[in-house]
Amino acid sequence: MVFRDIMNNMANNKLQSNIWKFYLISALSGFVLYYVIDKIFMEFRGLSITEIVLVEIVYVITVIVLEVPSGVLSDRWSRKNVLALNMVFFMLNTLLWALSHSLTLFILGVIAGAVHSALLSGTHTSFIYDTLKQLGRSGEYIKVLGNTYFYMGISAATAGILGGMISEYYGLAAPLWLTLIFSAMALVFILTLKEPEIHKTTGEIDYWKHIAVTLKYLRKHPALYHIVFVTVILESTYMVMDEYMQLYFVRVGIPVFFLGYLGAMSSGIESLGSKFSYFLERFNRRNVYLAVIILSGLGFLLAGYLGSYIGVIFVFLPIAAACFAWPLLSKDFHDELPSSQRATSESCVNLLNHLFVIPLAFLFGRLADSVSFFSAYLAIGIFIGFYLIVFLFVSYKKIGRKSIVKS
Repeated sequence: MVFRDIMNNMANNKLQSNIWKFYLISALSGFVLYYVIDKIFMEFRGLSITEIVLVEIVYVITVIVLEVPSGVLSDRWSRKNVLALNMVFFMLNTLLWALSHSLTLFILGVIAGAVHSALLSGTHTSFIYDTLKQLGRSGEYIKVLGNTYFYMGISAATAGILGGMISEYYGLAAPLWLTLIFSAMALVFILTLKEPEIHKTTGEIDYWKHIAVTLKYLRKHPALYHIVFVTVILESTYMVMDEYMQLYFVRVGIPVFFLGYLGAMSSGIESLGSKFSYFLERFNRRNVYLAVIILSGLGFLLAGYLGSYIGVIFVFLPIAAACFAWPLLSKDFHDELPSSQRATSESCVNLLNHLFVIPLAFLFGRLADSVSFFSAYLAIGIFIGFYLIVFLFVSYKKIGRKSIVKS
């Protein structure tokens, strides 16, 4: 009996260590020195804006193909192994881009990056949720998830400042080579994680049956519908802003040297939004989600309308809106799911998000090239305005009371 208690305590201690390891892994994997200059790097290597958008579309299409299968792999196999594979493919993406001087190699690199994203999708949040649930601390999920984003954001902010400086003095390729060191360190710590026993795989049922069971579960839980809708709108428009804001900065006359500081500001906003998101849990969910939708739309509209140094301020509004909402949306979503279907369910949401991003990014690129760069921002802001009307007069009437409308 005593021996069993000792073994249980040891197991709990190992499981407890997952939390601080996740913080460390988030910091190391977030230390990407080239994110603040990747679009500039592509232009420097000869790509047009349309070709840059094409690279992004290839990324999205690849993620679409792999999104749900990767989630099923996470639910049916080992989430630790899937996280390790995700980091390996990120390193391959970085390596291929560092070597690239053509559209073809950029596309090969972004395909590796898409595999990385698909493997990560739903896996890390499910791993965290199940770890906390087994420890009897599932109520801390918003705070712990927010902390992982916080440490990742602080690391990304530091990397952004350093990345801009390194690019200025040592060339645009140097940040990519240096990033590989920190990614390798993250991989080492991922391999030391302990898989929660609460994660029961569905390996005993057919692969496609697992997907069918998950889709049936999602379809029969209306409380999840509009969590998904709000998530998709905020995430897809955030992706557009995050991917192309550095081109906005350059076009209003900001030197490449300062892109690192602006990237750090973006990461800082993401970090603070995620870390302090749990303070919003006390408020009515409908009002919180309404506020972040308005904030995101205003950011795009004002950035596009002003198209100047002053407009830079409003570029950060959609980022702040999304980051304050993400932990809340994730908690509401996972509260409704069984462990065996967490990763697959979240992958389904991310699949929908990427399906939505394709026409959105293509529209952005075409408007930027054929009309004006700033008109593309205005168009996204108008689109969010239309969704706001839907949210006010249609969606909210159907939102489940259990997880969304909390006072």
